[in-house]
Amino acid sequence: MRPLEAADPRQVGPYTLLGRLGSGGMGSVYLGRSAGGRAVAVKLIRPELADDRRFRDRFRHEVAAARTASSAFTAPVVDADPDAPLPWLATSYVPGVPLDEAVRLVGPFPEPALRILAAGVAEELAAIHAAGLTHRDLKPSNVLLALDGPHVIDFGIARAADDSALTAQGTVLGTPAYLSPEQALARPAGPAADVFSLGSTLVHAATGAGPFGPGHPLEVVRRVAAEEPDLGGVPAGLRLLIAACLAKDPADRPTPRQLIAALGLAPHGPGTWLHPELVAAIERSAAVLAPALPPAAVPAPADRPPLLPPPPPPLPPTVPLPAGPPRPARRTLLYGLAGGALALAGGGTALYLTLGDDRPTGKDGGGKAPGAAPTRDLTDPERQLDTAALATPLWTTPLADPITQLLGDGSTLLTVSAKNMQGFDLDGKARWAPRTAPGTFPVLTLGPALAADGKGYYLGWYQNGTAKYDIKTALQAVDLATGETAWAIPRSGTDMLSGAGSVCGLLDGTLYVQGVVPAPNGGGQDQLLWAVDPAARKTRWEQRIRSGALSSSRLAVPSTGTRLLLRLTDMSAGKVTLQGIDTANDGSTAWTQPAPGNALSTSALTQSATDGPHTSAGGRLIHLSDRVYALDPADGSVAWKSAAPLSYQSAVTGTDGRTVYAVAADYATISLRVQALDAGTGAVRWAGKLPAGVLLTNLAALFADDTLYVWAQGKVWALDPATGNARWSYQFTASPTSLDIPLWAGGGRVYGPTEQGLTAVAATGKAP
Repeated sequence: MRPLEAADPRQVGPYTLLGRLGSGGMGSVYLGRSAGGRAVAVKLIRPELADDRRFRDRFRHEVAAARTASSAFTAPVVDADPDAPLPWLATSYVPGVPLDEAVRLVGPFPEPALRILAAGVAEELAAIHAAGLTHRDLKPSNVLLALDGPHVIDFGIARAADDSALTAQGTVLGTPAYLSPEQALARPAGPAADVFSLGSTLVHAATGAGPFGPGHPLEVVRRVAAEEPDLGGVPAGLRLLIAACLAKDPADRPTPRQLIAALGLAPHGPGTWLHPELVAAIERSAAVLAPALPPAAVPAPADRPPLLPPPPPPLPPTVPLPAGPPRPARRTLLYGLAGGALALAGGGTALYLTLGDDRPTGKDGGGKAPGAAPTRDLTDPERQLDTAALATPLWTTPLADPITQLLGDGSTLLTVSAKNMQGFDLDGKARWAPRTAPGTFPVLTLGPALAADGKGYYLGWYQNGTAKYDIKTALQAVDLATGETAWAIPRSGTDMLSGAGSVCGLLDGTLYVQGVVPAPNGGGQDQLLWAVDPAARKTRWEQRIRSGALSSSRLAVPSTGTRLLLRLTDMSAGKVTLQGIDTANDGSTAWTQPAPGNALSTSALTQSATDGPHTSAGGRLIHLSDRVYALDPADGSVAWKSAAPLSYQSAVTGTDGRTVYAVAADYATISLRVQALDAGTGAVRWAGKLPAGVLLTNLAALFADDTLYVWAQGKVWALDPATGNARWSYQFTASPTSLDIPLWAGGGRVYGPTEQGLTAVAATGKAP
């Protein structure tokens, strides 16, 4: 951090500026502090951009989207004012060292550190892209190295600048050495552009220089668009992978998830991967997090009062407590402490400070003990649902590889990783050995799978004939009891694109699959809907729906009815549409409606579950956005919507179908918001929040055994469905790919991965 300059402001919004952290093409970054002492990084936009109305409009939308893309390794947006004379935004301050500065300090990184760096940044790109965003300015100075891993900063602004009048007039905003060829040629830039920039960033970390050499910016831009990169200084073990990231054609680059899988990293144990000099620099940067009082305001050690007086002696166990007024409510007690009006009495009178939860404790049927203070309103969204009770695992069994999916049916658990699948019984004993993909193709499944009727259904690749690269896709069924393939139905016609398909659900005996296929005559891509009868082992119908190159889709399969819900997101235009798909005929579109709510919401992209309990309730379709929307399947009209505007990422319906439990991220308070909504009206039955740190992606809800399970980046809470109060929590391990939820519950247990393997926890949280 450098001192403020004479022309720098001293205050931006509610934040006092303490120093300069850096500057770039779109503005300057300062260290700011709130009145309560919170440290933030404040980015103040350049005046010439502030005068551009088109930039302001896009900036406003991008800030809203950036709030939803925050996750463990981004700097979450905590405040912004797009309408200020100079627009600004504030993100959480990450104590770290920019990658370019780190290379200057310690030199090129060795291969093991480069692999961790690549995986960490790829995880963040996956989260950013899932939010419908493209960073567009990924470079070494936008990667902060912190003690917990690399953090990506400044996403959500570059796209706004791309759409400004300045850009239209030919002004280049960005760093030429790290632009993608499509950016250099002023063509549309999507998520693949970030992968190219990641490749260039890794070359810098490996060699100390970019892959296209020094020189005038226009010459560097020309090389990016027309010449091959210089990878001579890159470690041999990473050269091919980085070369793939730097492919000129965006379609030839790996996705962030594919990059993570190719790196093949196992979770690393204790100890840092960073050079000791970098660790010391990071620790110095963390020193600003602690607010400092002026020296005169700090009392001398001799003058400081004790934090608390000595506790009074305990009452003898045979002496009853004297009767007195009702125990004060928690908030009243805290106010009394804050105001200094609390006196500690002696003479055998004890003071009890209860800072626990506010749940009912009486047994009189009304939830209150005689004379107790009123319990907190169950619909209060500020009600704390957390508990200090930790679950005790029943057993843990080793796994061959980190798993991305965990499915269950009957007496079998099915684990799915990037390389294999394996069956276990409900006590953790292997039913059959890991089943790997045939041939030389390491990815076994293309997307989420489904377990039902004693079978595991998944999309898999297979080699068609003897041609090495003639790879086709088939819907395959594996027998859960034996691990053997029961049957396979190959895709007819043009094959699905790799990594772009999933088995969405089972409705009235028909499996519904979605995927992406190349459009005819090389015209981009289409969304494919595929209906398969597993009993007859034949295709019922296929339907292709036109979409753009930067589009994504999500097919929801309800528990009942004859309409599926297809959500189509055009990432380039920020446009979302919903379609009702008729299952009774040929999969034709019954209706099309603009999606209600915030078009930039990440909800449908971050929610991986597409089965009936997660997508329908009471005969209606559930759509998640800035609110929970219940849709009439006949025409897509909104039957009801939840009241609280949040970033909803998961919802699940209870067993009786009368309640929808919704989980949302609240970026203002860095917490999880959980609600129970009436499935018929959307009225709130109860609400509350759970602590989340900065883990505000990878959220999920699961209902089983009269328990609501809430998952956040591997941590699970078991909630009472009647009140929302947590019964216990347990720390599982999140999937190596950020959007998968490897959790399953049933038969009085919940199962998930830990560092030791597959682990089971009883629904009660207790071991026998």
